[in-house]
Amino acid sequence: MTRLLTASDIATLVARHQDGRTLAQDFYMAPQVFTADRERIFFRDWHLAGHVSEIPDTGDYLLFDMLGESVVVLRDDAGAVRAFANVCRHRGARLCSQQTGHVRRLTCPYHAWSYGLDGALVHARQLDAGEDRSALGLKPVAVEVFEGLIYVSLSDRPAGFDALRAELTPHVRPFGLARTKIAARRSYPVQANWKLLVENYNECYHCTAAHPEFARSHATHMTADRVAPLNAALAARSAQAGLSTAHIDRIGLAAPAGSPDYAYNRYALFDGYQTGSADGEPLAPLLGDIQAYDGGASDIYVGMLNPMLVYCDHAILYRFIPTGPLTCIQEILWLVHEDAVEGRDYDTDRLTWLWHVTTEADKRIIEANQQGVASRFYEPGPLVEMESYTRRFHDAYLARMR
Repeated sequence: MTRLLTASDIATLVARHQDGRTLAQDFYMAPQVFTADRERIFFRDWHLAGHVSEIPDTGDYLLFDMLGESVVVLRDDAGAVRAFANVCRHRGARLCSQQTGHVRRLTCPYHAWSYGLDGALVHARQLDAGEDRSALGLKPVAVEVFEGLIYVSLSDRPAGFDALRAELTPHVRPFGLARTKIAARRSYPVQANWKLLVENYNECYHCTAAHPEFARSHATHMTADRVAPLNAALAARSAQAGLSTAHIDRIGLAAPAGSPDYAYNRYALFDGYQTGSADGEPLAPLLGDIQAYDGGASDIYVGMLNPMLVYCDHAILYRFIPTGPLTCIQEILWLVHEDAVEGRDYDTDRLTWLWHVTTEADKRIIEANQQGVASRFYEPGPLVEMESYTRRFHDAYLARMR
């Protein structure tokens, strides 16, 4: 049985962590740690809510839900993206229940209070004339749009995007992510603590054994000295294609003050692979302003729980969604050029094959990892060189828990 922890116990866990080793068992098991994660990580960080193509017109909306909180993300009358708590200011009923939709106003289904697309209260039958209607608008939620990707934060004082935009935009914009659309979306429920999900994503030490399909095309499972020549050859091809091979690492303590975590890195696929496909052949039309395939892939991070992988012809967006101390969801969105037509320009099964089989394998190994972590015999083990980014995640996580 998992023991009950106090705030003092959690502080002691953080203080006793041994650098370069995995986390103590309670970090993966204790409900009280998950409660602390909720307040210090999930409700403070930025989360990928969707893509601008999902709300192209005035009145279009989508919902972002996390751990009992719900946010309405919509396109207002001026064409701007706004976000509001999905909570009526009368008696708190949910305004929207469908994940996507179109509205002229946000009208509560309980007592018909209605709000404009700017969140202002516009109708409240029998409301006392002495009430200040201007103080009864919907509660705004922080929202940012970065290269077509919509992020929300549940924090009252969210980290700012200025440094992230200034540094990442030149490297991300050539992919034209704002001019893409969602070709496929899949969710993978995982019976494990969310940290095991993030740890797994951040290392490829396991890739040779667990992901033979991935290892055939991606060189990230090899040691740095063996990857270096491939990346050196990639640089010239990327420059010709109009892509950057910069290495930007602003994770954890390296992030500018008041900024969310962010990172960018482009690396080489094996020779003969133009993109992340079964045979190396293209899967969809080239993205953005790219002129040619360079045989590379870009890892991009915005926030702790939102990695993405961008090839020349498609992008894979991950959403890591904690749902409980021992449960979480991996949701994946596949993006293609906005003009691409299914059946003519891309085949959905081919497009999703690699990261579907990889994520199914990840689900199995992460759940087995959780089962082992729950054992009385578990104790933190040493991380190896190829797990350096998992170590960085631990550093960032523990810094926030302090």
